[in-house]
Order: sequence, then C-alpha cells, then structure tokens
Amino acid sequence: MPYQPHPERLKKSWEFQRAYKKGKKCWDTYFVIYVFRTQFSQPRLGITVSKKVGKSVQRNRVKRLIREAFRMLKLELLPQYDIVVVGRKAACRLSGQQATESLHQLFCRASITITDKTGL
Repeated sequence: MPYQPHPERLKKSWEFQRAYKKGKKCWDTYFVIYVFRTQFSQPRLGITVSKKVGKSVQRNRVKRLIREAFRMLKLELLPQYDIVVVGRKAACRLSGQQATESLHQLFCRASITITDKTGL
C-alpha cells in the first residue's frame, strides 16, 4: 500500500529531515521554523520540542500552543508548504495569543502567508 500522508501533519522522519535540510529557516526567541514547498493542497505541520525545553508537562504545553496557533493561522497560509516548528525554552512562558503572534510574524518573514500584513 503506498504511503498516504496525513492531511495536516508531518509524521515521518524523512519528512522532517527534508524540511531541515532543504527548507527555508526562520527563527525568533520562541520558535524556529523550517518551510519546504510541496505539491500538497494544504499546509502541513510538524512539531519538535526537545527535552531541553523542560519536562513533559512544559513540552506538551508548547506543542498545544503551536497546534492552536497553526489552527488559527492556517487560512492565511499558502497551501503548498510543509512547516516544521521547533519550540524553544522561552516558549514555555508564552500565552496563546503571544504564540500566535510570534508564529504569524515568522510565517510572514518566511513569505508563506497569503497577505503580508504584520499585525493580526
């Protein structure tokens, strides 16, 4: 059976590696994003939060913040991109709105938004 990717998520190690090696990299204090152009009809998200960030409670909170921010911003993103978001230690202190604003600025800097406005 051929590989069928999840419609909105990166799961396979090679998908992450492809974004790391061939994708465009942008970062700020809270997140690093890798953006790789694909042929899919919607943006797909991969999340990485290492043990350096904190224990499982902090790591899972950062992942929830990233998923929620992506859900809020998904309609503003160009469809044919794989996006890997790497959470940094400082992201533990973010509120949901701050995480959304930070990722929105990174997506604009990476030129993957439909509108290039900087404010929400």
